[in-house]
Amino acid sequence: MRLIDQIRQKTAYCASTAPTQKQATRTWLNSLHKQYPAALTLTIKQYNAVKNNKGVYIQKLDKNECQRIARHFTEKLNQQIYGNNAKRYGKGLKYLIVIEGERTGKSLHLHMAIGGLPDFIKFNDLDQLVCNAKLKVAELDEQHMVNVVDSGWMEYLTKELGLHDTDNVLWELA
Repeated sequence: MRLIDQIRQKTAYCASTAPTQKQATRTWLNSLHKQYPAALTLTIKQYNAVKNNKGVYIQKLDKNECQRIARHFTEKLNQQIYGNNAKRYGKGLKYLIVIEGERTGKSLHLHMAIGGLPDFIKFNDLDQLVCNAKLKVAELDEQHMVNVVDSGWMEYLTKELGLHDTDNVLWELA
């Protein structure tokens, strides 16, 4: 048996096997990584105080709440960059957003790849714009991190994807 065949056997590699949903998503996202130059991690408060006609109750965040928070944050960040009429004129950044922690039991947080930055925005200004947008979204925690995207970030975004689903990717916000 050739050495390459031994390696393939030990790693369970088979060229004729169809890729899993996770592998296919990673391959596709890696092909896009140059279109998304900024990486952002946002921490989220894990519980939310909700007011209704009976009073106030504490709600544990779930995927739907994370999606609402992500949508609200992206609107506020778009406003920071394009002004208050960003939504009206259809201006906005491009986002790839993944919820992390849902499957592993860790604290829920958001990982984002951000693209479509206009030329008048310098990368060094992005952190302050994120801070300003976060101030307008009560459910976001204090911590965040802005970095430059490389191909490793796309791998990191997809680390909690299932083999046969991409449920924690917020495709509707992409």
